[in-house]
Amino acid sequence: MAKARAITGLETQASSAQNARIIARERLADLYAYTGYVGSPANIQELHDMRIAAKRLRYTLEIFAHCLPTASVGIAEELANLQDELGTLHDSEVMLALLRLSLQAEETTPLSGKREAELATQRKTLLSQEMLNSLLDTTHTPALSAGERQGLESFLRRQERRREQSYTAFRQHWDQLEQRHFRKEIMAMLARHADT
Repeated sequence: MAKARAITGLETQASSAQNARIIARERLADLYAYTGYVGSPANIQELHDMRIAAKRLRYTLEIFAHCLPTASVGIAEELANLQDELGTLHDSEVMLALLRLSLQAEETTPLSGKREAELATQRKTLLSQEMLNSLLDTTHTPALSAGERQGLESFLRRQERRREQSYTAFRQHWDQLEQRHFRKEIMAMLARHADT
């Protein structure tokens, strides 16, 4: 997970509204630092980090809603939707990694170098070491029957379709936000005085 950058420029004598705007601008910059990764669902870790950045910006707007323009509420809701879409995508990625590892444990034929590299990346980014050890330890797990393997492979294909649908929903939403100039909208909201 991407660690939050420290916020500089806050002043103890400044109003909450002034400091809230500084924090929100930094969190907005954090979110948009991931825009280069939006173009591919293969950017698993970066899209997950984008979700975390959206969550941080959303929470900033929610915490300081009392001293920001009321438009911040709608923006926070939009960020919540984006966060949910990216969360669904990440959940799909985790499920796919678990399914692939379960099926790989049963493999008797060697994997291609590319496939092995993909699995290694998924292991490193999505699963805890404890979970990996449990999945790869076949000493206490009976081999899959042909029917069980077929069922897992079928479930894997359905999960791949779900992941694609999740990514498509996120991408369409993101593209809509870009068309409406969402970043500029947030910056303009932050430049206005609170309309309490």
